[in-house]
Amino acid sequence: MKPNTAKVTPFQRELKEILNGLRGDIYSGIRLPRERLVENDLANAFSVSRMVVRQALNILEAEGLVTAEPYKGAAVAEISLVRISENYRIHAMLGGTAAMLATQNFDAKDIDALEANLTQQGALYIDNVQEWQKLNHEFHRMINLKCGNRRLIELIRENSQFTSYWFIVLSAPGRISLNIEDHQAAVKAFVEGQAEKVRRIVEAHIIQNGEHLMEFMRKNVPPGMWQEG
Repeated sequence: MKPNTAKVTPFQRELKEILNGLRGDIYSGIRLPRERLVENDLANAFSVSRMVVRQALNILEAEGLVTAEPYKGAAVAEISLVRISENYRIHAMLGGTAAMLATQNFDAKDIDALEANLTQQGALYIDNVQEWQKLNHEFHRMINLKCGNRRLIELIRENSQFTSYWFIVLSAPGRISLNIEDHQAAVKAFVEGQAEKVRRIVEAHIIQNGEHLMEFMRKNVPPGMWQEG
């Protein structure tokens, strides 16, 4: 089979840049729900043509991150709790399967790395959410990379960006200690080689985080920024 030697065009490169930039702005809260996305402004901000901007907005609309209305243009979409729930459940199934497959591939060095990560998590102050998120990401990344299924890893990466609005997750307290307990239970199951138990723990862990996020939003985030459907 011949390797894929197709070159990335300037249009594709610019499109990827603006897509990554806008997704990051939306998930981090730099651009909030209902904020207008003016093509000329975006073209100037990213130094691209309006054609590239228009294509990016079409893609983001298909992803549910942007809405477009006739004569009004594009705006950041309200956060859909249904969509968050669906994405977390998909992510839970993918992550649980990856953890189950990884169980047979873990060796003593891998377990030591997970336990070292857990020790760092436990040493953080309870309100140091941002630093804990980095450790949490690395903890799950180590597990996923050991699953031995490249396509599954790709699917997890593709879906993971849709599970969290960072500016909400980083301000939602009360889950760090419970997450660490889940991580400890998962590591124990890895040590014991209980693949099915690991799958159940990881699935429940991710789903509970999604439910916590939605409950926090209902209580603390202004209704104009989110919707149930």
